[in-house]
Amino acid sequence: MLKRFFVALALALAVVLILCWIYLPSITRYRELKSESDRLSQKIQEIDSQIKNLADERHLLQTDVAYLEKVIREELGFVKPGEIVYELVTKKNPSNPPRASSGTSVTADSKSTSIAKAAVSSKARMSPMAVVASLANTAPKVSKKKTIRPAV
Repeated sequence: MLKRFFVALALALAVVLILCWIYLPSITRYRELKSESDRLSQKIQEIDSQIKNLADERHLLQTDVAYLEKVIREELGFVKPGEIVYELVTKKNPSNPPRASSGTSVTADSKSTSIAKAAVSSKARMSPMAVVASLANTAPKVSKKKTIRPAV
């Protein structure tokens, strides 16, 4: 009777070990895939938020002339005729040395000035793309540029 009990116990233990040997790698692989799925879901959410931000910015660029002008001025460096641009040079970024401009000024001739005035007067009626085109054709890249170095 005792011998039969030990045989049944050994058989049950063998079955449990075989089941662990079969299912344990599957459970481990499931956990790895689950963590990868969670990571990819988080990345998808980040990309979706980037897409939403870019779509909002595109909408602003297509509809809001003031925002479009702000972007053109900040990213492309355009200025209106007669404006003076001051660049503040700090020592935090020594890898980009300041460009000496020595008071260089670009003057617009009368033709481009009249075109710029016409573009400004009809700015409210123009589409954002027409504003970009008129700014690209009429506004000089830099009107006047002065470099200011803060006292250290």
